Amino acid sequence: MMKEIILAIIQAATEFLPISSDGHLALVSNILGESDLFFITFLHIASLLAVIIFTRREILEILRFRKESWRLLGFILIGIIPAAIVGLFFSKFIEGTLTSYFLIGVFFLFTGIVVFSTKFIKTSGNNLNKENVFVIGLIQAIALFPGVSRSGMTISTGLFFGIDKEKTVKFSFLMFIPLAIGAFLLEFMKYPDAITSTPVLTLIVAFIVCFALSLFFLRALSYIVKMDKFWIFGIYCLFISIVSFILYFI
Repeated sequence: MMKEIILAIIQAATEFLPISSDGHLALVSNILGESDLFFITFLHIASLLAVIIFTRREILEILRFRKESWRLLGFILIGIIPAAIVGLFFSKFIEGTLTSYFLIGVFFLFTGIVVFSTKFIKTSGNNLNKENVFVIGLIQAIALFPGVSRSGMTISTGLFFGIDKEKTVKFSFLMFIPLAIGAFLLEFMKYPDAITSTPVLTLIVAFIVCFALSLFFLRALSYIVKMDKFWIFGIYCLFISIVSFILYFI
């Protein structure tokens, strides 16, 4: 159970902070043992529940089915299409990168550069539109690779476009909801009996740990973005990329 709890803590801490949950989970799984893709996907459901609570006001507003609700739904759809296509057709290739310390190091390096570059950007309170949402969606698709942070890519891109900080954070995680559901269903269809490979008690404990910590880190990230300190995570990603390269060469 200890391995699963460690993975749950890492998932909670890294899913929302822009430091790549999949990259960290892949590194730790490679060190502790074989990567359990179904368990990693299962942890995303705990994070999903935390996101639903975090964005509950926006979700309730969408459910009112007003003009703005349809507009936001359209933006979410535009934003998730690229990632859905890449995930559907290139899943085998992406899975193959999970065991490569070198590739994980390259992806962490990329994330670090992108996130750190937000230090030099000043947001201007712009709104979401079809054009910038489509670009955010394209960049988000890259985050399917371990070491490329989904929140790092989407929030950084939103900040590059000058979109309001709070809107950028909330939209980033609204897009996470359908993607997490889709990833779980896809993984479950591929391995319908995989859930029996992990004891039920272990799944429950890991889920609770991941959920509680996910809520904490979601609020922490929102505060950090508002304080213009988002860029500091770029330094951390650069450090982890070095660690990944060291693991590759030893």
